[in-house]
Amino acid sequence: MKRKRFIFLTGWILVLIVLVGLLYISFYQLYKQAEKAQKTAFTGEVLRAGRDIANHFNFKINEELQHDTALISYEQSSKSSSQREHTLLVMDKGIPHALLAETVADYQGDMVILDKDTNYFHTEENSQLVVLDTLAVGQSLFTDSVIMRIPSDTFTDIVRSVLRKYGMNLTFEYGIYNLPKEFFTIRTTSMSRNIIDKAYVFALKTNNTEVYTHYLILNFPSERQFFLQRLSTIVLPIVGIVALLALLLIILIITLSQQKRNQEVKNDFINNMTHEFKTPISTISLACEAMSDNSIETDAATRKAYVGMIKAENDRLQKMVTNILQLAQLKSGQLKINAEDINIHGLLNSIIRNFSLHVSNLGGQIITQFNAEMPIIVGDKSHIDSIFINLIENALKYCDKTPRIVIATSNKKDMLEVSVTDNGIGISKKNLKHIFDEFYRVTKGNVHDNKGYGLGLNYVKKIAEMHDGGVRVHSEVGKGTTFTVFLPTKNNKK
Repeated sequence: MKRKRFIFLTGWILVLIVLVGLLYISFYQLYKQAEKAQKTAFTGEVLRAGRDIANHFNFKINEELQHDTALISYEQSSKSSSQREHTLLVMDKGIPHALLAETVADYQGDMVILDKDTNYFHTEENSQLVVLDTLAVGQSLFTDSVIMRIPSDTFTDIVRSVLRKYGMNLTFEYGIYNLPKEFFTIRTTSMSRNIIDKAYVFALKTNNTEVYTHYLILNFPSERQFFLQRLSTIVLPIVGIVALLALLLIILIITLSQQKRNQEVKNDFINNMTHEFKTPISTISLACEAMSDNSIETDAATRKAYVGMIKAENDRLQKMVTNILQLAQLKSGQLKINAEDINIHGLLNSIIRNFSLHVSNLGGQIITQFNAEMPIIVGDKSHIDSIFINLIENALKYCDKTPRIVIATSNKKDMLEVSVTDNGIGISKKNLKHIFDEFYRVTKGNVHDNKGYGLGLNYVKKIAEMHDGGVRVHSEVGKGTTFTVFLPTKNNKK
């Protein structure tokens, strides 16, 4: 039976894993498609915003360039320790006008010009300015000096304001890259030098020429989080649905497992109940046949014994039916409590007397330790009586040696505690948490190895709770079990 339940649970768990896996794959594919669409839309927004930022940067740089109408000098190369080559870029209102190359040498402590060459740049209508590579390098260095004069916060504010204009409120990095010299003129501290291949690049048209020497580099480290934020209206409901479906599947598996277990327990109960009923019915049937068979000579004593046997088995049947009906009433909430004052010590002594002969025949003993100073409670005598009868019957039923039962009472915090301790086989931790469940029985593998049908302890617990009390259990395998019933004393009964 346990093997079948294990196979059943394993099968459903595998189904759950497969279904959750399929849901995850579907969700992941849907997310990747949505992320791709967001990436495309985001790239378009960045391109528009980047061009706008580049235009603002151009305007700011060119505005600064308008102040320069001088010769811009930079060192191009060195021929020897005493001879250097310089290039002078002649600017006119911020526009390159001529390129003057000269070689300067040290002669007896004086600087002299060895040779000089000048290239003039002319523009005609509808024509572009042609600039040599040398000019591009020189111009880039000149532009660097202009850019460095502009406060970096100015560029940062431009980037931030334009991105906000386009609804792109996310973390950004930016820099201005000098392509001829291959280094960043300015950049945010968090931006790495090798980011160019992964970032967004925009040409900066400075000096009002066609020479593109500097480039705006934009990077967004939190790009993926930005996508998720935009996708939250789609992603969160999907995640919620997947989680809900997974939860429902788990609940379904747990419910099916519980139903299967309940079905097995009920089948076990029916088998046990049938077994319990068959024994007295068979005994009564045999006694009746013996009494009605004329061929069997019976004297008065034998007939009396048969009648006593029938009566005892009939009482046993009546008791079992009563227990089942009482439990059904408990379950439906229809059981009525006829409250009265009960002296627990007197009640226990009466129960012990009824068991004394049976215990003596087994060679055992019942020891009493009545320490309660206040043994009076208010409750239904028949049900309280049934609680302790059930506990003593279990102590005898699950004992594999000479029985020794200790019944003790005590008062603790306006409660009366009655403990029934046996020296039986004990209960394992695995079974201990289920012993108060309806129909549950601790067995040794054979359904009928002990009489009963798993209702006694469930009944004990429910009756104790109906009297505003409870029951707890402590047990060790091979050492015995202690059941402690606690009930409010008369003075504490509300």
